Amino acid sequence: MAIDLSVLLGGGVSTATVSPLAMYKKLQKLAAENEAKNQPDAAAAKAKEVARELNNAAVRVRNSQYRESNARVENDALYYQNRVKTATTVNELISDDRFLKVLATANGLSDLYNTDRQRLRDILTSDLSDPGSVAYQGPLKHLELAKKYNFGAAGTQLDVNGNTVGLDADGKLANDGTVVTALPAGLARIKGIALDFNGDAVVVDDITSTNYGKLVGNLGTAAADAKAYSGALTKALLEEQAAPSDTANYYEYDGEEYQKFIGRSDIKKQVDYYRENIGSVQSLDDLFKDSRLLTFLLKSYGLESEAQYPGKIRKIIESDITDINSLANRFQDPRFLKLTEDLNVKVFGVIKLKLGLQTDKVVDNYQRTSYEENLDEQAPGVRAAIEFERRIKDVSQTVQLLGDNVLREVVTVANNIPQELAYQEVDSQVTALEKRVDVNELKNDAGAVEKLVLRYLTFKDSGLSSSGGQSYLLDLFG
Repeated sequence: MAIDLSVLLGGGVSTATVSPLAMYKKLQKLAAENEAKNQPDAAAAKAKEVARELNNAAVRVRNSQYRESNARVENDALYYQNRVKTATTVNELISDDRFLKVLATANGLSDLYNTDRQRLRDILTSDLSDPGSVAYQGPLKHLELAKKYNFGAAGTQLDVNGNTVGLDADGKLANDGTVVTALPAGLARIKGIALDFNGDAVVVDDITSTNYGKLVGNLGTAAADAKAYSGALTKALLEEQAAPSDTANYYEYDGEEYQKFIGRSDIKKQVDYYRENIGSVQSLDDLFKDSRLLTFLLKSYGLESEAQYPGKIRKIIESDITDINSLANRFQDPRFLKLTEDLNVKVFGVIKLKLGLQTDKVVDNYQRTSYEENLDEQAPGVRAAIEFERRIKDVSQTVQLLGDNVLREVVTVANNIPQELAYQEVDSQVTALEKRVDVNELKNDAGAVEKLVLRYLTFKDSGLSSSGGQSYLLDLFG
């Protein structure tokens, strides 16, 4: 039978049909030609994929090293703050190399720490009242460092009223006469006490304040040092190079006929409406109020017939894909799961639905589905054959074949299984189907899929019934 696909390109509806088997073979030939045409691009894409994975492998190794290094940095920063809290003398701190490393790095003096640690200690403990002390003998930043910490201050810390500052029974800084351990003046600033120009601890002088007479805290020298240290040494993790969102740059059956089809005014009208309106959707309520948008979306996933059950669809796409007992996971039809995964409404609301990449994907799927539906009008059975080849890889159990109208149609017709199978209990249907169909073989053997599809199209082409006869029924269910 001669094949004339021009009927697909006009705006009117044609009642002419062609051989499903011949149409399918023509499409397979076109797919092979497209694949050959795109082999150079596919080879280039493969080379990029290999290079990307090599780069990402190196990134993962480097990030592993960075995480270990960052963990050490954070441990050092935490150690520094805890050391400040527990120290009772200046010597405890400056003789602790780990403490000194954080302090020096936080102040941009890690080189001095590495080359002359003793000089660093001498600077920190310099007597600021003595112009001949070490802090005055070097660059200005050494003097500024000594003034910042004032570790060289001698004696017990007093407040501006002459009260002794120390640690109370709970280990907190106090100046109210409950002091148990007097605080060395050299530890005052790093312990978190604000000092005036005379080195006395500042207190709240507002007589109306509930904190009147209590110590005023400084800006948190130890915490600031820890933050500066972490900022200086923490390494930002490298990003892995993401794979393209869609590696296929052509439709399997693309060609002049397909391009003319998607350029048809009725198809463009639906596509334009979706693109122009999907961005205004602010909630699922908006989506489900617009039946045109909802139908377009569902059709792109091969679920147009489900548009009449909006409540069911909404419950499915709102379900949690991480929960094995959710509706999306319990339904045997993988199309529901794919729709739910792509939108992930449970986590993102309608955000992913409105993304440009998702919109492009939905439009591409809609155009493909519409084209294949049109093909099926001219050669009944062709779309089911195409869909079967595309979706069988997502099937893992025989019961999924029964729960999907397209998959069920192909396997039952191809194996001449009577329609009366649907009247049996589900377990009986599964048992009967497994006598003729091996799901694992179909998933892993393209040749087995092709044989089954060709057998299906042959029956469709010949118009043979799948009733199978009474003797077969008795054999199947007896």
